[in-house]
Amino acid sequence: MTGRRTGATIVGAFLLALSLMTEAGALDEELRLFPDITGWRGGETLSMKLEAPSQVMGSRSERLYRRETDNHTIQVIMLKGPGTLWQGLPKGEISADDGPIGSGATFRTLEAGGYRAVMEDHPLTGKALVVEMAPDSTLTFETGFEDVDLERFAVVFLQQYQP
Repeated sequence: MTGRRTGATIVGAFLLALSLMTEAGALDEELRLFPDITGWRGGETLSMKLEAPSQVMGSRSERLYRRETDNHTIQVIMLKGPGTLWQGLPKGEISADDGPIGSGATFRTLEAGGYRAVMEDHPLTGKALVVEMAPDSTLTFETGFEDVDLERFAVVFLQQYQP
């Protein structure tokens, strides 16, 4: 009986250690993709695979950041893989609005942390900054708060980001 108990204890300890190592590995991966940013509290990272019946087509991961001074937020979304339908940003420079029957949104291309990006500023829904990371992946930064500087946040984020 003692031998079985000792064996069960060793197996249990091994499984617990393996579980903790897996969680630590997932946490390391999470921090590489969604680093901690000074002045902001990062929430839980949510991830899901984009699957078709025949294969995994990519992934979507996101993390909500809250500014420590006032709780204003930025949602950061990572899309990766061939199933994201990402076609890339248009070539050339863009500075435009959504026209006479639009709702006042403006669009402009820029560089954020060495990556090509486009900023959309919409008076009803807020701002979104889409950063082209690779041919099949994008990072999107979104906020509904006028006083949040998405460009500055994105540059700091990208300096710490490790794909």
